[in-house]
This record gives sequence, C-alpha cells and structure tokens, in this order.
Amino acid sequence: MKMKRQLWLILGIVFLNILFINISTPLAVEPPPQLIPLEELPPETPEITALREKIEAYIDEYSSRMIEISDYLYYNPEPGYYEYESSKYVAAELEKYGFEVQFGVEGLDEGYNSVIEKLHNARNLPTAFTAKYKGKSEYPVIAFTTEMDALRGDPPFHGCAHNQQPPVALGAAIAMTKIMDEYNLPGSIWVIHLPAEEIPPPDPTAMFKAGYFDEVDFILQTHGGVNSGKIKRPLAGTGGATLISANLYEFKGKTAHASGDPWNGRDAGDALRAMWMMVDMIREHSKPEFRFHGAIIETAKAPNVINPYVLFDHWVRATPGLNQEELNKKVEQVNIIAQAAAMGTFCEVEINHYADYVNGVSTAWANALGWYYTKMYSDEGMTLDELGDLASGWDVGQWASWSIPGLGSERGSITIAMADVPPTAGHSQEKADLTTTPLGHRSLALMAKRQAAVALRLITQPELLDKINEELKQWQEYGLAKGYITEDMLRHRGR
Repeated sequence: MKMKRQLWLILGIVFLNILFINISTPLAVEPPPQLIPLEELPPETPEITALREKIEAYIDEYSSRMIEISDYLYYNPEPGYYEYESSKYVAAELEKYGFEVQFGVEGLDEGYNSVIEKLHNARNLPTAFTAKYKGKSEYPVIAFTTEMDALRGDPPFHGCAHNQQPPVALGAAIAMTKIMDEYNLPGSIWVIHLPAEEIPPPDPTAMFKAGYFDEVDFILQTHGGVNSGKIKRPLAGTGGATLISANLYEFKGKTAHASGDPWNGRDAGDALRAMWMMVDMIREHSKPEFRFHGAIIETAKAPNVINPYVLFDHWVRATPGLNQEELNKKVEQVNIIAQAAAMGTFCEVEINHYADYVNGVSTAWANALGWYYTKMYSDEGMTLDELGDLASGWDVGQWASWSIPGLGSERGSITIAMADVPPTAGHSQEKADLTTTPLGHRSLALMAKRQAAVALRLITQPELLDKINEELKQWQEYGLAKGYITEDMLRHRGR
C-alpha cells in the first residue's frame, strides 16, 4: 500500500508539473506561409483587364513627360533634407492634375525633430508632402511613395536612381485617377514624398509614429533604377531582429584658455572620452550580437581652448538573435554611462533619442500580386519562378510596414527586370547615368504600369486587400511573440 501511495504521489507531481508547464509556457506562434501560389489569386477578370489596358494607354501618353521629370531631377540633384526645388517641381506637376498638396509633417517626436533641426534645419520635414486625389469614396487609400534625394557629394548625384521614383509614382497615380473618374471607382490615390532616404534618421518611421500614414490602406514603392540580371520570386516575412536605436549625446562644459587658466574650464571632450571608454568596457559584458557605433558630429575648432561642446551620435545595434527588449536595456546602460561620464567630468549631457531601425515585414498575398505583374511587365525571360530573397517591407524595412501593408522594391522585390542592361555598381555615377539612356527611359513606363496594375486590383477586388490585412495581423502576432517588435510599435487604425 505504501508503495502504491508513493507511486500515485509521484504520478500526481508529474501531472501537476506538466499542467503547470502547459499553463505557464505560451504556445509557440507560427508565421504564416511565406509564399502564395499565383493560382490562388482571384483572377483578373475581363473587365479588369480592359481597365488595365486603358491605364497602360494613359501611361504611354504621359511617358514623354515622365522622361522629362526624370532627366530634370538627374540634372538638378538635391541631397536629403534639401530637396526644396525638386519637391516643389514634382508637387506642381501633381497639382496640374487635380491633386491637393500639403507640405510638412506635424506631430513629429521632439527628440527626432530637434535632431533634424540641429543638423539640417529641417524641423517638421518641410520638403515632405502628400498629394491627395479622391475617387468615388475615400476607401481604400492607395499611396504611391517617392523619394528624390541625391547622394551627398560635390556635386550631389543620383547614384541610387531616385530621379526615377517621382515620374514612376506620377505616371501610375495620374493614370489611376483618370480611370477612377471615368468609371466612378471607389478609393483615393495619394502620392507621398519621403525625404532624405539616404541620410539617417529614418523619416518614414518618424512620420508613421506621428500618425502621418493612419489613413493609408496600402503603400506602393519602387526604388527606381534600371536593374541588370534576372530576378527571382521574393519571399514574404520579416528579416529577423537587426534592430538599431540611435541617440544624440550633447555634452556641455565650460571654455577656458588651455594654457593660461585651464582650471577654470570643464572639458566636454573629457566627458565624451570617458563615455566612449566605458562603452568599450561594456562590450565584454554584452552578448556578442551587440554592436556599438559612434561618430563625433561637432567638437572644438581650436586646440588651445578647453572644449565647451561635443555632439556625439551613437547607435546600439542588435543583430539577429536579440530582441527589442534586450536592445532597450542595452541602450539604457549606455545612457547611464553618458550621465556618469558627464558627472565625473563636471559637465552636463542632454540625450535625444531620435531614431529606431527595425526590420520591416512583407505579406505573401501582396508579394504574389506584385509578382504577377512583375512577370507581366518584365522583359521575356528575365523573371525566374525559383525562390529569391526575403522582401522586408515597403519602406526598406521599418516600423510602418508592420501596420500598413505594401510592396517595396528592396531586398528581393525589384519592380521589373529588363534585358541587356549593363551591370553598374549601386551608388555610382554609372548607375545615375544609366537612367538617362534609352533603357532608363523605357523602364519608367514599365515600372508605372506594374504599380498601377497592382493598385487597380486592390480597388476593384477588395477581397485581396482583406486577405493581405488578415495575413499582416498574423505577422504582427508572430513578430510580437518573437520579440522582433513591441506593441507600442503598432498603430491600430480601426479600418
């Protein structure tokens, strides 16, 4: 009897342990499929095909103007945050076609706003704009985003082919509005200029946090550029956990003559050196997936005075294997180090958190729709159905793609592929020059047709947008469970 009681006791303990584990351990959240067979897409009906062919005709009619816009931006390049003439030029073209244009972004986070004001005099992003055109009804809002900043240089130049983005967006958007008016279709078409893509901090994330995209239901972005080589079908999903937190540290001391009376000064440079030394010390006590990057933005101009001011830009990067919570804790450590360094050198420090970089997410339903038209508008034999890279989100992998679905053109999701394109290095003068050739000019209409075709399907077949949004919710659950994102990174828009 005693043996039986002991056996039952042991079995009871085992059962309770199993029950406790099942209750206390959350169930693993599986990601949705990364690929949707094209056969599962709702078919393009004859009526939609007829509308798409009309859109193609409108884009062909506008193609000479698209070439003019691309070449104008190529010959008049402006770097990020200084796209004043470029943005006015593109906005004026949209106004000719009935778009209502509004410049600037209100409600930006103060830390971010103060940084871009200090570095670029760009508070509230004065070159950003949204151009709106309303159809039969407001919903759905399909937005074509565009960038027009040139790479920094002397002089600046369009080595990333951003001169092609505005004409592609305009060609697609203008053609769509004509069809919507002619056939009384629902929805709104927006064109949104995202400034300074080539210069941190990431403006789309800051704009998203300010609610700038809250009314948008789908984003279409093409990076521009005549791409060489065949392209493979992109996979949906998120890139893992390559996360960055960017902070600006403003050390303030007191100047004095470095020889005559240095004892009357407090050296902000000493504070920075102390901070950097202590950051170097915590590398040993940080997981190997962490990276620490720093750059001195402003400092003393002369060696014979005590340095009263240093502006230091510092990033903490969490590579795959780490999550957002771990990154936040590490940034908190760095902030404490900065405060300690200031105290130890009798200086002051002001800390401004101005940017977060996270991997974006793409959906298999949106990718399937985009791939269908990528194959249609690419040159024969230039698309491969074998699987390619992960497409990481419409805005080159940032916060907004977790709440607003879309299609981008980075990381395996290039819009179209053309034959006989010579290879050129990214961010090179050769890449820029290629946009002014017959190949570059021909690519504009092809990219615009692909973008407009996707927009047309979303407006005429709303069940597609429903499927995309349902899948995005599954990716959100997966991202939250894995720690790739946190709840405060999402905006629930109530659509």
